[in-house]
Parts: sequence; C-alpha cells; structure tokens
Amino acid sequence: MAPDDFKAMGEKLDSARKLALAYFSLGDDAEANANSYLTDYYSFMGEETAEMIAGSAAKDAETVKGYLAAFEDAGCDELILFPSASDPAQVDLLADAAGI
Repeated sequence: MAPDDFKAMGEKLDSARKLALAYFSLGDDAEANANSYLTDYYSFMGEETAEMIAGSAAKDAETVKGYLAAFEDAGCDELILFPSASDPAQVDLLADAAGI
C-alpha cells in the first residue's frame, strides 16, 4: 500500500461512526438471565469466553451508568445496549437505570 493510499484510508476511518455493543440484564433475575442467555449464545466460543461475556453484562443501574460514561469517554458515538432477557420490561428498567 502506498502512503497516499494509507492516508486516504485513515481519513475515512477517522470519519467513520464508532459504535459498540454492551449487554444488560436488570431486575430480580438479572444474574440468572445474563448467565443463561449469554453463556448459551456464546457457547460456540468456549465456556471461558462465554462466561466472561456473561460476567460483563451490566446488571445494576450503577454499572449501566458507568458503561454509558466510559464508552462516551472512549469516543464511542453510539452504544447499543442489548438485553439478555426477552421481557419487554427490560426497556423500562434500562431507562430508569440510565436516568432517562
């Protein structure tokens, strides 16, 4: 790759939207829901990795707020918070946790 090509590619990357995905599970069954869903979903990656991902899910308001602030500080343009439970109440719990 020529330096001019690298520069052009770098400018495109600098202008790209930076987004991230984080999981959450809130409420009384937060830990159980995160562990059940995420360890099953990521089982193809091996038990250790699946458990690490499940362990990283935000399971309380403090962690949700911490993730929002940390991703913003890291330059994230858009953070997708994905629920680890199918209960629609997770949306309201997330809004409450985020202070929205």
